[in-house]
Amino acid sequence: MKPIIKTLALCALLASAAAADVTVTVKASSPWLGFMNVSQLPSNGGGYVFGSGWGTADLRAVFSGSTLTLSPNTVNDPSAFWYTPSGGPGAAGNKIMDASLYVQTPDGTYSGQTMTFTGNVSANTLTGAHYSVAFIKDFAPDYSSFVSTIVALEPGPFEISLALNPDPARHVQYGFQTVGVNVWATDVAPFGNVKIDVINIPPGNPNVTVDPGAAWQGYLNVFDLAPPNALVSANPWPTRDLAATFSGPKLTLRPNSIDDANFYDDGIGNKRMEANMYVEPPRGTLAGQTVNFSGNVAANSLSGTHTTVAFIKDYSADYSTFTSVTAPLTAGAFSISLPAIADTSRHVQYGFQVVGPPVPIENIGSFGSVEIDTNRTNSFTTWISGFDFSNFVTPNLTQSGDPDGDGQNNFAEFALNSDPTNSAASGKFRSEIGPVGVNQAMLMTMPVFNGAVFSGTPAQTATSGQISYTVQGSNNLAAFDQPVSEVTPAMAEGLPTLGAGWNYRTFRLNGAVGGGSPRGPVGFLRARTAPAP
Repeated sequence: MKPIIKTLALCALLASAAAADVTVTVKASSPWLGFMNVSQLPSNGGGYVFGSGWGTADLRAVFSGSTLTLSPNTVNDPSAFWYTPSGGPGAAGNKIMDASLYVQTPDGTYSGQTMTFTGNVSANTLTGAHYSVAFIKDFAPDYSSFVSTIVALEPGPFEISLALNPDPARHVQYGFQTVGVNVWATDVAPFGNVKIDVINIPPGNPNVTVDPGAAWQGYLNVFDLAPPNALVSANPWPTRDLAATFSGPKLTLRPNSIDDANFYDDGIGNKRMEANMYVEPPRGTLAGQTVNFSGNVAANSLSGTHTTVAFIKDYSADYSTFTSVTAPLTAGAFSISLPAIADTSRHVQYGFQVVGPPVPIENIGSFGSVEIDTNRTNSFTTWISGFDFSNFVTPNLTQSGDPDGDGQNNFAEFALNSDPTNSAASGKFRSEIGPVGVNQAMLMTMPVFNGAVFSGTPAQTATSGQISYTVQGSNNLAAFDQPVSEVTPAMAEGLPTLGAGWNYRTFRLNGAVGGGSPRGPVGFLRARTAPAP
C-alpha cells in the first residue's frame, strides 16, 4: 500500500488547463449571500408569495470549522401566516421556503466562459420534507430569467458545469438551495441537515505562478543609453517580439532584438530596452490582498549586458505611479509578495522584466537566456487526463476520488507524483533516521512540485501552482507542534525518477536522535497536501 498522506480539505481546482474556464469551490472566505423565495403550501395552491434577500444565518446556513451545515428554514414569528395554527413547538409550517446560499461573481468576469462548481458532501440526513441542491445560475441583466444547472446533494463529491452567456451585463451565481416547509426552531433536528466540506482560506493572499494558459501581455520601454537616459518610447509589445516564448515545460526569456538600424551603432545596441512580460488580472480583483508570485528558474545564462527580474507591480488607476517588489532570476526557486492597495480602480501586474541593449538577431544566441519552469503540468485536470482509466468501472476522477482504492485521494496522488490507477506503493516517499552534519536526525523525503519555497515555524509550508504542502512534526501524534526544517540538498539517492515538474525535498524533525542531548524517545513527521488558495 502507498503511504497515506492526509489532505487538509476538499481539493479545489483553482486553475484549469484552458484559459477560458473557471472552477469554483466551497470556500468559507467567499462573499456568501442569501435569498429567500416563499410560496404557499401545495395544499393551499402553491402560489408564489414573495422573495427577498435574507442573511445567511437566517437561511440556517452556517459555516463552522471545516463544515458548512444547511438546515431546514425556521422563522421566528409565531403568526398563522407562517405556522398552523400558530408558532410554537410542534407547530406545522405554513409555507414552502426556497433558501439560496450563493456567491455572485462580479458581472462580466467570466462572461462566455465555462464555470465548474465542485465540492464534497460529507453527510445528508434530510427527510422527505426537504431537499438540497448545488447550482450555477446565469441571470439576465434584469434577473427576469436565467439558465442553470443543478445537482442533488448526495453524500460524496459533486461537480457541475455551465457554459455562461457571452454578455458582460448578466449575473452569475453559484451555491446551494434548500427547499421545503418551514420548521419551528426547536423542531429542526428530526428533519436532518446537509454537511458540506469547506476550505478555510482567509480572504486574500492569492498565489500566482508561471502559467502558460494565463493572458500574458508585453510592454516595451525604450531609453537612451547616454545620460540623462531619457525615455524614448513606451508601447504595448507582442510577447514574441520581447523574445519571450513558451515551449514545452519552459518559458524562455532572451535579450530584445529589433530589426531597425536606428537602434544600433556599428552592430551594438544604442538604447536600453526594458521588456516587460506580465499578467494583469481584471481591475480590482486583487485589491487589498497580498499577492504571492512564485516559480523556479531552471537556468540563467545571460551575459553581463542584460539583467532580469520577477516582479509584482500595483499601479494607480491612470498608471502614472506604482509600488512594486522584484527578485533577480538566479537559478533556483523565487517567491515574492506584495500587499496590493485596497483600491478597486488600481491595476496589479506580475511577470518578468529583461533589461539591456537590443541585440542583432543573428547574434542573440551569444547573449544567453533565462529558462523558467512553467506550471503546464501543474493542473489537476491536465494531470489526471493523462492516465488510462478504461479498466475502471465509473471511476471517480474528481480531486477527492480514489479510483485505485489505496486510501490516497486523487489530489494527494497529483501532489506527490503518484499514480491514481495503481494501488501499489510508488516508492517515492521515504522516512528514515540519517546523518545531518555530525548528528543523526529523523528524515522524510517526498516529491514536491517545482517552485515550492518552504518556510515557517514550527511547520514548513510552501505553495507551487495549485498545490500547497505542509510538513509537521510531533512528539506524540496528539499535537503537531515540533519544529521542522528542510535539509538541502535532498537525500534522494536510490529513489525512483520523478515525472517532469517534480523534485525531491527532504525534511527533518529538529533535534538530534541519540547522542549526548537527544531530543526524546519518540518523534513523528507528516506531510499534508491541499489546494492552493
